[in-house]
Amino acid sequence: MTRLLVALIFVLVSSQVFAMNSLSDLTWKKRVIIVFADAGDKRLERQVKILTDRRPELEERDLVVISVTNDEASTAFGNVAKPDAAALRDEAGVKKGSFQVILVGKDGGIKLRSDTVVPDVELFDVIDRMPMRQAERG
Repeated sequence: MTRLLVALIFVLVSSQVFAMNSLSDLTWKKRVIIVFADAGDKRLERQVKILTDRRPELEERDLVVISVTNDEASTAFGNVAKPDAAALRDEAGVKKGSFQVILVGKDGGIKLRSDTVVPDVELFDVIDRMPMRQAERG
């Protein structure tokens, strides 16, 4: 019975969905990678694929991956409600029509901003050097 209860609690916690109207909704909960691009931009597809091909590493680092095209935002990895594209653009200071990859730390601060596709190794290296990530790893 105890094992069943522990398993049920684990499932509920691990499948928690965060409501998201803005980046501040994820502060202290998740790290966020946002990829901004025009619809059909091959760089967006390439960046999202680079990241989603490494799902275990994303999960281990408490990451959410969001893509924003024009007025649409969608979650490519992670459990969050549908993000608000306009709010994300405004908070990140990204204009329509530009390609940008932004990494937001759990503290809500922008840790990396790039106008080119970023290799997974580079993103993970930036995250793994963060004091909070080092503390998580023990």
